[in-house]
Amino acid sequence: MTETSSMKAMTWRGGNNFTSDQLDIPQVIDKTCLIEIDTAGICGTDIHITQGLFPSPENVVLGHEFSGKVVEVGKGVDKNLLNQSVTAQPVGGCGLCESCKKWSLSHCEKNKRRAGAFSEYVLVDEKGISLIPDNLSIQNAALTEPTACSLSCVEMLRKPLPKSTAVVIGNGLLGLSTIYFLKQMGIDKIISSEIANSRRNLAKIFGSDITIDPSKTNLAEVVKSETSGYGADIVAEAVGNPNVIKGCFDLIRPRGQMLLVGVHPKGSYLPFDLHDLHFKEISIFGAFGAGNSFKRALNHLPNMPLEDIISGRYPLEGLPQAIEKSANAEGIKFVIGPND
Repeated sequence: MTETSSMKAMTWRGGNNFTSDQLDIPQVIDKTCLIEIDTAGICGTDIHITQGLFPSPENVVLGHEFSGKVVEVGKGVDKNLLNQSVTAQPVGGCGLCESCKKWSLSHCEKNKRRAGAFSEYVLVDEKGISLIPDNLSIQNAALTEPTACSLSCVEMLRKPLPKSTAVVIGNGLLGLSTIYFLKQMGIDKIISSEIANSRRNLAKIFGSDITIDPSKTNLAEVVKSETSGYGADIVAEAVGNPNVIKGCFDLIRPRGQMLLVGVHPKGSYLPFDLHDLHFKEISIFGAFGAGNSFKRALNHLPNMPLEDIISGRYPLEGLPQAIEKSANAEGIKFVIGPND
């Protein structure tokens, strides 16, 4: 139980404007848990919202990547969860609709989205909660949701053929985790493309065999050379730039697979030659949210090289500064400690 009835939260007011407010602590209801936030990560979607590129109502508390401690449970919840360190999916699917049964919690028709993690407390559905393994820090557990987004996309792929080659464009957290999961999947050779030297170094640690700076080296020529002219079996775009996707068609072989890992602003359109799509038999996959991959991603995290992923930790009032640094790609992942 909490000792007070109010909590501190950062309310989004439009643009990169936030106000520090005292709000009522969410009341637990049946099958829910109240989590005291330890760490909340800043996502590319949060940045797009502040830039007007992703639709969201104003005057709300953002934040959907988080970890913390269960401090209160509702009726029907196992009381053994109290005081446990956890992370949770921001989308609590109803479990009953066609989308939940056949596809993914991310597409729940009742859209039971909660979160609001840029605050001291957040209310989540019990079924979305996962206990943090003993060999994973509570701070790094906040990386589960974005990592699961990459895993969800990779798990859509057909099983790769022997000696397959993949290209990953963009080496932020989504790109780095995509590299990791592709290597775990059995991809023989991974070529990564990233302008920032620090990110290229991390790409090597995560499993990239060849790293290039596209401002100095022609990616298409490298791919052609490394694949005997056939093109890559898999191309993953983890930037969120439609112009980058257009160039991906020059990198991929016939019957290749393309992953849209990066989040694109609403209204993004891409003109490309449908003739190539048809006759090259290219498959294109996009993934929205963690889907059903959340717990599997969490189980991978203790084995991933996460030491240099979190670039800075800010108090709740430092959220605008942290978002600005994230938008300027001054690091990999910036996080907020609401209760620091």
